[in-house]
Amino acid sequence: MTTTGVVAHLVLVALLGYLAWLTPVLSARSVRFGVRVPDDRIEDPVVRRETARFRTSVLAAAGVIAVSGAGLILTAGIAVLPVAVLATLVVWYLLYLRANRVITAAKREQAWYAGVRQGIAVDTSLRNDPPRFPWPWLLLPVLVVAATAVVGVLRYPGLPDTLPVHFSGGTADRFAPKSVGSAFGIVFVQAVLTVVLCVSGVLVFRGPADVDPARPAASARAHRKFVARLGRALIGLATLIDLGLFAAAWATWETSPDAGLLLPLTIGPVAVGVALLVAVTARRHRDREPGEHTGLSHRDDDGLWIGGVLYRNPDDPSWFVARRFGVGWTVNIGNRVALVTCLALTAAVVLLGLFLPYIIH
Repeated sequence: MTTTGVVAHLVLVALLGYLAWLTPVLSARSVRFGVRVPDDRIEDPVVRRETARFRTSVLAAAGVIAVSGAGLILTAGIAVLPVAVLATLVVWYLLYLRANRVITAAKREQAWYAGVRQGIAVDTSLRNDPPRFPWPWLLLPVLVVAATAVVGVLRYPGLPDTLPVHFSGGTADRFAPKSVGSAFGIVFVQAVLTVVLCVSGVLVFRGPADVDPARPAASARAHRKFVARLGRALIGLATLIDLGLFAAAWATWETSPDAGLLLPLTIGPVAVGVALLVAVTARRHRDREPGEHTGLSHRDDDGLWIGGVLYRNPDDPSWFVARRFGVGWTVNIGNRVALVTCLALTAAVVLLGLFLPYIIH
């Protein structure tokens, strides 16, 4: 049974480590580790050195976490998956922050923006002629959730009086009385995640574009292509997560105490969905015309970002802006209305997930 836990641990750490390793390419062309750099400094020796150091450190840290976690699972049977995920994320950000500080210092000491012509470009056509959202694609995750619910309804009369609600090493170690909450809890999780991801897909099409003033025409076209691919990728991720959760629901409905061996099937679809998002994001800044260049560089706006991650600009009415790296947008914490609204929605989702089983039961 511990083999299942080791495999799940190694797959998840490898996935997170790979995502971290891709950090340098999951950002705008003129942003390196959260630092805005002028057009002629994108391949600066400092940037190349920090990129190599970051990637080497990420691989080394992921290796240590993977080996040590697998050893603990095999020798002590300790469930280290949450700790491994947290450790990987913490190391990822610390290494990111170190690169951010080093590049920021070099940028300041060497006056990278001295004499550079800065500019801002805006694609006004996004209001008059926005990209079309692929509404028919929403049927995919909806059908998976509906199918899971139907299977659950058909199996519910024949389920035993107690159902497994937690597995360790593939074996059920926690049970709950048969009820709508214990039998269909995963279905409700499916529904909530589907709504969140699909709404995120809709918001992608309404989000502002970070147009490169050096290549405004090409970057505007690239943005349209990107949001179209990203919207479909988010819907695809929702579908794949729902398929994985179907395997988790089936494990709950099985009467065998070893049904938890099905749980690794939840990881595969999620990994494929995340890989799809990464592939879409990595292509984000490749759609450029080599001959187009206005001679301008993106304005130096590092002062509006905290640690290269959090955006704070009280003078900007926008609720969301494009992330410095990764997929999607981040909230403008300088906009109090946006911040309070997002915190309230997040708290509502968390509370719903915590108390929904008890309310239904």
